[in-house]
Amino acid sequence: PQPQGISPQEASNMSDKEKNKLLLMTDGKFNLGGYEPPKKEDKPKPNNNNSNNNSEGGGSFSSNLKPKPKPQPQPQPQPSSPNGGGLSGYFSSGTFDETVPAGEIDVEVVKPTPRPTRRTPRPTKHPKNEIKPDDDVEVAKPPKPTPRPTKRPKNENKPDDNTNTQSENTQSTNGSTGGSGWNFVSSLTDTSTQLDGFESVSTLDWTMPPMDAWERSNTHTSEGGMSLTSGITSDTYYQAGGAPIYSNLTLTTDSSFEGGVLTFMIWAHQLMLPNEVFFVSVDGKVELPPMVTANAAAGGIDGWMEYSVPVGRGERKVTWSHVYNPFGMQSLPPSDGEVGLWMDDVRYAPFTTTARKLDLSQLEMTNGRDGASWQVVDKNRVVASSSDMRREEGNADIQFVLHSQRGGMLKYRVQTSTTAPNDDFAILLNDIVSEAIFGEMFGFEYMLLAVPPGKQVVTLRHRKNPGQFGKSMLGSLGDVGTDGKTWLEDLSFEEN
Repeated sequence: PQPQGISPQEASNMSDKEKNKLLLMTDGKFNLGGYEPPKKEDKPKPNNNNSNNNSEGGGSFSSNLKPKPKPQPQPQPQPSSPNGGGLSGYFSSGTFDETVPAGEIDVEVVKPTPRPTRRTPRPTKHPKNEIKPDDDVEVAKPPKPTPRPTKRPKNENKPDDNTNTQSENTQSTNGSTGGSGWNFVSSLTDTSTQLDGFESVSTLDWTMPPMDAWERSNTHTSEGGMSLTSGITSDTYYQAGGAPIYSNLTLTTDSSFEGGVLTFMIWAHQLMLPNEVFFVSVDGKVELPPMVTANAAAGGIDGWMEYSVPVGRGERKVTWSHVYNPFGMQSLPPSDGEVGLWMDDVRYAPFTTTARKLDLSQLEMTNGRDGASWQVVDKNRVVASSSDMRREEGNADIQFVLHSQRGGMLKYRVQTSTTAPNDDFAILLNDIVSEAIFGEMFGFEYMLLAVPPGKQVVTLRHRKNPGQFGKSMLGSLGDVGTDGKTWLEDLSFEEN
């Protein structure tokens, strides 16, 4: 029987070894249908009964042929189905026929290229020392590992504050500065002037509408025996409908007014939306918004709170407005406490400076009036220490007052060695904490803090145990690795 061409289905059932042998015997063509061997012009083909002249154009091979040049293998067909045409004489069930005489085909079997190793060897932890020890060569020892840093590295940049508290450069509690650049005083000079205490008929230009007008009262006073109360009373709650009710009071300055800050005291317990609001405007622009007054209601000293508004030069109209039901709601929550608003002690203070930038070291400041003091370590630098406070908690305060028309930025340089909650550094504006800093700084850092317009009492405070925790509580937090100190220098104020 004549050998038949090999179909792709049969080729898929062959082993790799069978395919390699068949490749060598058939010039790499597997006797696939459609293949025509190259024609020989010089040498006639030998007559061989085993040649395969398939009608489909299959190739041929003979056991008497000399080996030909190594052919390039062609891509193998992808398997599609195990069924297909069979091979007679040479293959049986996909297995190479062992009846083919061995040794009659002199071919060279090409070995496949070996695969690379799976893993690249890891490098050794330490390179080998190529220098062997002998009598003349000193072997280099491997370097020792770098020691771990200490828990808290020593800060070489801390200012030198080993100054005797009674030396010539040290601020004592009596207010002397000892020749330093800080203007520490025992008490601040009051630069304000009272405009009206409402004790008698006023000489100022006050105006108000006839409805719900303000009037004098002795129910609540911050100083003296009289004050002013707005036209919003408890009767307003019972008689008013769903419309807003305004009680306005206006002060008009004259053309010679030089500008400054007006301060005044307010007593009120009902400044909460949606029932009531209180605000102050200058020439129709709100300078003291309702949010500020509502948050501070029922605070202060005996219920009295101090507020301020900046007023520019020349003729101005300053209006105090107390409003009931500002949103015009048909129903409101019931009142809680005494209804009404009182004002007393209206004062004027000139602006702290007319310059854009102010060096605060020359401004009057108090130092440690109610606690430990900051110590002057040179002409421009002060330091406060928690160790100077004998009790479990305490403060060291520097305090001064700013009167500004547009507000501005408080600029300073600070360095701390503190650990919260044991101690920290804080800045308060009108007794409200606006900034708090703690941690280990390795040098002075430049800081900025926005300061609102009007009167602002600025307190620079080093705090020991500001949360007033118990000694056992603080001890349970572990050892403190800081010095409990704050350094300050280069204070200035730049107006917007």
